[in-house]
Amino acid sequence: MRLTLAETILNRCINHPDRIAIEVLQGGPTLSYGQVRDRILALADAVAGVAPGRHGRMVGILLPNAADHVLAYMACQWAEAGAVPVNSRMAPPEMQFVIEDSDAKLILAAEPYMEAARTLAAATGATVIDADSIDTPDRSGPLVLGEAGRGAEHAVVGYTSGTTGFPKGALYSNDHYLTSCMRWGWEFGLTARDTMLVPGPLFHLSYAGLSFAALAIGARIRIMQTFEAPLAMEELAERATFAFLVPSMTTMIAEEWRRQDCPPIDAFRFMISSGAPGPLSLTKQCLEMFPNAQIAEAYGWTEGGWVTFEVKERETLLAHSVGWPTFGNEVAVFDEAGQPCPVGEPGEVGVKALTHFSGYLGRSDATEAAWHRPEGHAQGYVMSGDVGIWQPDGRLCIVDRKKDMIISGGENIYTAEVERILHEHPDIIEAAVVGLPDDRWGELVTAMIVSRDPELQPDAVEKFCRERLAGYKVPRRVIVTGELPRNPMGKVQKFRIIEELTGD
Repeated sequence: MRLTLAETILNRCINHPDRIAIEVLQGGPTLSYGQVRDRILALADAVAGVAPGRHGRMVGILLPNAADHVLAYMACQWAEAGAVPVNSRMAPPEMQFVIEDSDAKLILAAEPYMEAARTLAAATGATVIDADSIDTPDRSGPLVLGEAGRGAEHAVVGYTSGTTGFPKGALYSNDHYLTSCMRWGWEFGLTARDTMLVPGPLFHLSYAGLSFAALAIGARIRIMQTFEAPLAMEELAERATFAFLVPSMTTMIAEEWRRQDCPPIDAFRFMISSGAPGPLSLTKQCLEMFPNAQIAEAYGWTEGGWVTFEVKERETLLAHSVGWPTFGNEVAVFDEAGQPCPVGEPGEVGVKALTHFSGYLGRSDATEAAWHRPEGHAQGYVMSGDVGIWQPDGRLCIVDRKKDMIISGGENIYTAEVERILHEHPDIIEAAVVGLPDDRWGELVTAMIVSRDPELQPDAVEKFCRERLAGYKVPRRVIVTGELPRNPMGKVQKFRIIEELTGD
């Protein structure tokens, strides 16, 4: 395509310079679209001199959750450099790996991360620029847009969570972001009239991507510097019409809503839930809390993007359903031989899409493996690692991560099914089920739960499950804890539970 997403947003800035674009909550500034234009160009000037590394020109982004974090991605596009967001919650060795693997020669940082950025620079040889020191002169003169033809160039390198081994840098092109934003605007009904709440970290590409889409279409975004359930609830009640909430956020908002005696939440119009499966009880809670909002589930993964979508209706609620394929996505479910699964049969989910990731940075073998299997019809699909089942009405149900399936006594047990039952217990707030090594059974079904009742006993939980599940699916071990280990997007990190309980 001729235009990049950065150019699309800059064009919006030219057309609507006085419209409010970004508001940073918890004491942050407000920027008009005209000011957004000036800031993108100022940041682009600052990073334009970045030297090429072995993968080209890359800029590490280590910024707080605020306007510069969104605009730095666009500045890198304008400066023809790849943006490498660095998860600020990583440990120093993990940050260093990202900078070294991407070979980013420049780190754009700001407080409170300047010390971490300087430590990274000392370890990797990169240069640090303090974004807070960059002046923003008026740049209201004409801009030349759409002449570079840089659609296929890499715009962002998003590093995977690295739950097994070292993380890999997933490559995304300019065209990927531009077409994804158009598809999301169409599929999710996002318009210039919307006010989008951004409650999560902008180093995560879902929150960043939705922010890009909002700015490209002329909407207003309100960025939370840190997530606070009371503030999020206030925003949804009074101002924000659109938000992406992971289930852990929704759970905290629901707890706050009940604590405040269930006040009306009227402004909210459209909610996307994604990032982790939520129980039906949470969906029903959302329908009650947000009576004016459409409650939608979007399903996807790092490499495939969002591939299915469903607006929930009380009459058709179905456990584990993530809806129908979205525009431009050919979704399929494959058995172990790479053959398509019929309706009702579980298999691994894959997608062929208009736009998805372009491969892994510097890892040609991993890139090849992401698309191709040795046999069967699954060649050419980006595989998810998730176990899905087609329903007669065309919806897809995600029953588990393939690697999370428990085999106990020769029986296959999908942990999502056990977790769904645990979530229905009135005293259980959160639950995660894993399989622990067992000499007799192969794996032992084990549940870690967070309870409202400090006196809740494991025996009572097992009895509750036994009344609702086949005996071999009932947790043989129940651990009550204060919180489940999660990554920054709210996904439960089951590998950490297994490490904790086995000592490995």
